[in-house]
Amino acid sequence: MVKTGLSKQKLFGMIALSMGLVTQEQLQECLDIQRDSLLPRQLGGVMMSRGYLTEAQVREVLAVQGKTGETTSLPGSKSERKRLLGQILVERGYIDQDTLTAVLKRQELLRKSGIRPRIGELLIAIGKITHGQLSEALQMQVTA
Repeated sequence: MVKTGLSKQKLFGMIALSMGLVTQEQLQECLDIQRDSLLPRQLGGVMMSRGYLTEAQVREVLAVQGKTGETTSLPGSKSERKRLLGQILVERGYIDQDTLTAVLKRQELLRKSGIRPRIGELLIAIGKITHGQLSEALQMQVTA
């Protein structure tokens, strides 16, 4: 059974499942990733990052979801991409999801100590990305 605390997330996932776009296991995996993420992530965006849905399929699900009275922005829209530098780095293959999760946890711990590092600075400091990779990802974030 799919477990989720937010009806909008469940609705998106249940629609994708009922349309045959994802399996029960894929849906649960994405819900778990979404739940464990330190940054708010839309379920469609998680499904796209895992390769389970294309952007066109997310739009289809959102169209069905809109008919039920639920509204949300498309994962990957300009406002969504602007705040997900880490996801851009994952999508480009510069880091993996585990690295992103670990760095976000470290960032959160540092913030609790009054230090406000940027994710890109942390990734460079630990040797996971180069300045050029960060620059490219930031450019993608700005032009998205």
